[in-house]
Amino acid sequence: MPTAISTLFDPGAIAIVVVGTVLATVARCGWSDFGGAVKAASRLVRRKFQREANRKAMAMAVSAIQRDGHHRASPALPPDRALGLMLETYLRHGTPDALGQIRRSERALDEARRITAAQVFIWAGELAPVFGLIGTLYGLTQLAPTDNATATAAIMGAVSSAVLTSLYGALLAHLVCYPLASAIERRGLIEEQAREALAEWFVTQIDRTDAAARARRAHLRGVA
Repeated sequence: MPTAISTLFDPGAIAIVVVGTVLATVARCGWSDFGGAVKAASRLVRRKFQREANRKAMAMAVSAIQRDGHHRASPALPPDRALGLMLETYLRHGTPDALGQIRRSERALDEARRITAAQVFIWAGELAPVFGLIGTLYGLTQLAPTDNATATAAIMGAVSSAVLTSLYGALLAHLVCYPLASAIERRGLIEEQAREALAEWFVTQIDRTDAAARARRAHLRGVA
C-alpha cells in the first residue's frame, strides 16, 4: 500500500498544476483580490465569531451610555471590528442616523469582501483542471526517448506524469478550491447574522434610552 501511494506523488506534476493555477488566478483577479482571498481562507481556521464576548461588551456599553450619556461614556469595545466601529461612531456622534450609516457601509463592505474571496477560489477551481490538462499534454510530449534501453521506463514515466496532472487538477478544484469558496461564504453569512442580531439589539436599546431621555426633559420642562 505505501508503494502504491508513493506512485501517486509526483512533485513535478504538482508544481505544474499548483503554480499554473495560482498564476492564472492572479492574472484573472489581481494580487489584491488574491491576497484577500488567502486571508479569508486563513481566517477559517481561527476562532469563530465570539458571540458571548461581543454580547457582554455591547451590554456593558449600553449600561455605560444609560448611566453617563454617550459623550462621557468610555466602555470597552467589543472584539468584533465592525461592532467596535459602530459603537465608536455612536459614542462620537450620538445620533441614530450615524449609527445606521456605519452599519450599512460595514455590512456592504463585508459582503463585498466575502463575495470577492469566494469568487477567487471559484476561478481557481475552474482553472485547476485546465492546468491538469496542460500538464497531461506536457507529459505526452516526453514520449520520445532517445535510448532504446530506457524506452519503456521513459514511456511509463511520461504516461504517469500525464495522468497524474489531470488527477491533481481535479483534486485541487474539488477538494480545495470549491470547498474553500463555500466555507468562506457560509462562515461570512453566519457571522453577519450574529453581528446583525447584536447590532439590532444595540440600536433598540439606544432608541429606548433616547426616548427615556426625551421624556425626562419634557417632564422637567413641564415642571418648570
